[in-house]
Amino acid sequence: MEKVMEIIKKKPTLFLAVSIGYALGVGVIKWGIAWPPQAFLYFAGSLLGVYFLDAAEVFFALSPSPFRSIVFMAAFSVVSFFIVTSSGSFVGSGLVLSLFLSLILWQIGELQIAGNLNSWYRMVAGPVSLSMQRWILFVFIAFFVIETYLFIR
Repeated sequence: MEKVMEIIKKKPTLFLAVSIGYALGVGVIKWGIAWPPQAFLYFAGSLLGVYFLDAAEVFFALSPSPFRSIVFMAAFSVVSFFIVTSSGSFVGSGLVLSLFLSLILWQIGELQIAGNLNSWYRMVAGPVSLSMQRWILFVFIAFFVIETYLFIR
């Protein structure tokens, strides 16, 4: 129970609010106000996705986290695209979209605090310039927006 409380307390309130607001907004755009049963599956997946990576980091004592790397982000982008476009699972779609949003929020937060995303690029052979880090983050945000659009339509 202590680990569950640690996971809940670890999540910044702003991240939680943005994630829940995103999930509700996408749900309203896709289904309107009267949600069918599958919408609740999507929302359950979204809530699970908010804490999924945090739970993995705590339960497996991962430090530094392999999830906070550009390599994981790139691989996850491909997997999430497949799930959103091909799986038909509302729980899975909610989970991966919420995870994708969490990864983006982590990067934006680190960029604001540290001024760079160097820790995300520690698995890359050479240094990556700040302008390239920002462009890559922009590409991931654009990819996330495209995935969201594909889910809504």
